[in-house]
Amino acid sequence: MLIKSLNTFSAAAVFTLLTSFSQNVHADTQVTLNDFYRPFELSEITPQNMQTWPYYRYTSMNWDDYGLFGTVTILAAREPAKLVSAQKGFDIEQDLGDGRKLVESLTATQTKGFLILKNNEVLAEFYDNGFTQKQTQLLQSSSKTYAGIVVSTLIDEGKIDPAATIDSYLPDFKDSKLGKATVQQVLDMQSGLLPATDYHVPGGEAFMFEAEQGLKLGETVGHRNAIITTKAQNAPGEVYTYNDKNTDLLAILAEAVSGQHFNKLLSSMFNDFGATSNGSIALTVDGTASPSYGISSSLRDYGLFHQWIAQGKAPKSFYDSVHDTKKDLLAKSEKGKGMAAGLGTLVTYGSQGWYLPEHKIIVSIGSYGQVGFSDMKSGVSVVFMQDWEDNGVAEKLAQNLTNALFVIEKLSQN
Repeated sequence: MLIKSLNTFSAAAVFTLLTSFSQNVHADTQVTLNDFYRPFELSEITPQNMQTWPYYRYTSMNWDDYGLFGTVTILAAREPAKLVSAQKGFDIEQDLGDGRKLVESLTATQTKGFLILKNNEVLAEFYDNGFTQKQTQLLQSSSKTYAGIVVSTLIDEGKIDPAATIDSYLPDFKDSKLGKATVQQVLDMQSGLLPATDYHVPGGEAFMFEAEQGLKLGETVGHRNAIITTKAQNAPGEVYTYNDKNTDLLAILAEAVSGQHFNKLLSSMFNDFGATSNGSIALTVDGTASPSYGISSSLRDYGLFHQWIAQGKAPKSFYDSVHDTKKDLLAKSEKGKGMAAGLGTLVTYGSQGWYLPEHKIIVSIGSYGQVGFSDMKSGVSVVFMQDWEDNGVAEKLAQNLTNALFVIEKLSQN
């Protein structure tokens, strides 16, 4: 049973998982819960500290004010989903089996929003740390799954051929390391780019790219130009290496073939899953979108997004890709094997989404604890919005997995 194996999830294995979606690891920072709860004035917040405790608990739900190049609106659905409270909800006071209640676990992982949703019925909903139903939270790398679905929609519409190379759509990428990668290889993080590991090394490629995205101050060369001139360590299709430039390239591609700004494409998706309120997406130095980290959404709309996936309503090519474990290179790698050993289950990656094939669950994962689960067997979605002290905290991610699977298993017994 996966819940049992997650309780013995090794720290090394979790770290393997975390380093594959890193955005802003604060490697040498020592923090305590006192830092999280410390009062502060908004005037204390700077670009250098806005993603650290205690400030991130505020900036994460006000990213429209803190993205250095601004944001643009993603419109709510024309006919928003009508969510109702279930007559028999899910009791978050239940014991997890380790002597703690689910709600205690939520508090211990700095959860500001938690939602269980099925067929537009709210089975449980939890808010804390100043977060409310009307506010949005920065999804960090969970945004990538939205980008994968936008491109999958264009594939279904016949506007993008996943087997075609990037330079066949974007001529200025002809001499780029990314130019000869196929769209599918970019979707699957198989384009051959360097792994994103030098976010805190001044002058490092990932460090400098965050300046292009509006995550930190620094010299810029242009968002598109930074992607065109990116470095690579492998030929396309050889290895899985997680890099934000893949996802931001997908937004550039989608805009080119559709003739629409990426926020308009996202608005169309928000309309499809019945978003109840506006969201936003962060802009880059070029004024283009950065879906590798930058979507902000309300808790309910994050839950609706994952419910929509769980109900089989996302694009067909997205499911075909996520479920095609034969093309996956993550599970075949040493990193993937270590992750599977620690989790007690296979984890694969396709079209910007994580997949647990033995349990038929599609997952989105974002820094600081933005994690969503789509149970393809039941149509249930379970989503977390959190404010960890670091982008990747091994035991807290493991606890999210345990909690989600606890919920899904309990619901299946009813």
